[in-house]
Amino acid sequence: MGQGRERKRRLRGGRVVLTLVLLGLAYLVSLAVRITLDGMRDERQNADVILVLGAAQFDGRPAPVFKARLDHALTLYRDGYAPYLFFTGGKQPTDRFTEAETGRRYAIAHGVPDSAIFTEQIGCTTWQSLQQAADQLRHERLRRVILVSDPFHAYRLHRMAHDLDMQAVVSPVPNSRIRRFSTRAFFTLRETAAYTLYRLFGV
Repeated sequence: MGQGRERKRRLRGGRVVLTLVLLGLAYLVSLAVRITLDGMRDERQNADVILVLGAAQFDGRPAPVFKARLDHALTLYRDGYAPYLFFTGGKQPTDRFTEAETGRRYAIAHGVPDSAIFTEQIGCTTWQSLQQAADQLRHERLRRVILVSDPFHAYRLHRMAHDLDMQAVVSPVPNSRIRRFSTRAFFTLRETAAYTLYRLFGV
C-alpha cells in the first residue's frame, strides 16, 4: 500500500513538472512568434524625434548593422517624420568614440544640422540607453518618439519604452544586415531569452 501511494505521488509530481515544462515551452514559442511578427511591422508616424539604438562602431565609423540603422533614421528624417534625431549608446573602455557620437558624426556628414541632434552617451544596454533618453526627452518636452533598430529588437524595445512611459512606436530597419536565416534565428532566440529575463527580473 505504501509503495503504491508513493508511486502515485511520484506520477502526479511528474505530471506537474511535465505540464510546467510544456507551458514554459509554449510561452517561449509564442514569444518568439510575437518577436518575429513585431519585427515585420513598421509603425512609423509623425513624431517629435527619431531615436536610434546604438550598435558596434569602429573608431568613429559605424559597423554595417549600425550603418543600416543610421541610414533608415536619415530616411525617416528626410521624409519629414520628425524634426530631430536622437542617438544612443556608450563605448567600450578602449574606444575613442561612443556609439552615440558616431551616429551624430554620421548624420552631420550626411547633411543634418547639429542643432537637430540629441545624444545619450552613457547607456551600455537597451534599458540604460532608453532610460537616459527618456529623461532627456522629458526635459526637452519631446514626447512622441520613433524608435529605430533591427527587426528582432522591436518587440523588447517597444515594451521597454512603454514601461518608461514613452509615447513610442517602432520603425524596424527594412534592410537590416542581419539576413542569414541562422543568424536571424539566433537573434530571435536571444531576444526571447532577454525579454523573458527582463520580465522576470527587470534586467
